[in-house]
Amino acid sequence: MFFEHYGFDKQLEKAIGVFNEAKNKSEYFKEKYEGLGEIGSYEDWLKVPFLSRDEIRNNAYPHTKAMLTRNVEDMIIVSTGGTSGVARFSTLTHDEWGRFAFVQANALKVLGVNKKDIVANLFVAGNMWPSFLGGHEIIKEIGAVHLPISAITDFDKLIYYFELFKPTVLLSIPSLLIYFADTLLKKGKRFDSVRMIQFAGENLSDNARKLLKETFGDVELRAAGYTSADCGLMGYQCRVCAASEYHIPTDFQFIEIYDFEKDKPCEAGELGEVVVTNLGRISAPVIRYRIGDMGYIKKANCSCGDKNPLIVLKGRAGEDFKFGGAYVSMVQIEKCFSEFISKSGISANYQVIIDEIDDGKTSFILKIESSEPQKSEKYVDLIKENLKDEVPLFKEAVDVGFIKVFEVEFVKLGSLERSPITGKVKRLIDKRFGS
Repeated sequence: MFFEHYGFDKQLEKAIGVFNEAKNKSEYFKEKYEGLGEIGSYEDWLKVPFLSRDEIRNNAYPHTKAMLTRNVEDMIIVSTGGTSGVARFSTLTHDEWGRFAFVQANALKVLGVNKKDIVANLFVAGNMWPSFLGGHEIIKEIGAVHLPISAITDFDKLIYYFELFKPTVLLSIPSLLIYFADTLLKKGKRFDSVRMIQFAGENLSDNARKLLKETFGDVELRAAGYTSADCGLMGYQCRVCAASEYHIPTDFQFIEIYDFEKDKPCEAGELGEVVVTNLGRISAPVIRYRIGDMGYIKKANCSCGDKNPLIVLKGRAGEDFKFGGAYVSMVQIEKCFSEFISKSGISANYQVIIDEIDDGKTSFILKIESSEPQKSEKYVDLIKENLKDEVPLFKEAVDVGFIKVFEVEFVKLGSLERSPITGKVKRLIDKRFGS
């Protein structure tokens, strides 16, 4: 294998150990792996069936204890929040939770967060969502000063806390950071004490980066990590990493890239779906889990000197929508209004709604948040033309009447549909064909 020199044999050995624990001690995995013999090689490993999101959702505690390898005690239970479907629950021992936080804290340390920092935790609290609580554990592990503000704090009070304590690092998700930046610009507020913004849960687009730098000045924008509630930290960035690049924590995760169309593992540089086996979570094992992201592993080592391989993320599996026999990327949609962001209050938060109406005709509506929706309306026609230029199929479909409704609408800040738990904006709502 191309990554043998990254300690592949040791990773595989740990992964097989997790597999054996699951097969021997979990009712669910005992049945799932029935018929599989002893796993002793990589060829054997490739026979291990994949784990889906639905499996975790339908078989996790408290619905059933079947996936657990131990009694329910000395544990923490958190929820994914359901931003990509119905909420799933993750059960970890307190030691496993501590390991998750320790690995994540090291990721922030790599980027320079240290004991001298004052960290504003703007993740969403409550509803069993792990980010705010995890933020506390991570900041404590680093030894920095923690401001547990949360994203649901009244905006005027949030500004008061910022003026009083002058945080140097912000932690939050992009949707909330964009809303925060939009409102600060509207109020004419600026906080020069902030030297770094770390985000998680979503990608931070080029447009959002531009907005945050306009709001906070020469601030460093970095991903707090490539993470999930089910698996923990799957990737961390160094200062050399490009926006979509992450080092794989090989002592914590066994990550495969798999081509499901060809039913084979990908080699270095080949794009496929990310498959994760957590090497430290034994109480409710995560083995060959289809996390739902696309990416590839780079052939070359990072110039920073870290020998852990680099994974390059290329979006969500199935994130793009199909139209007229072709796939349209949400990146293409965002590109069509990027030049207008921050003009007349236009935000980087947006949502595409596609529906089937009137005997198979289509409705396409792009909604964009703005602090001044009425003033922003002067850009509607320009954005619609950009959409037709960027995606020629749109122009053809409008001309022939296949797209009956083709609109760009500006709405108030904070009015787009968000997860009630995480605050993320749902970028795509595709109502066609029961999807």
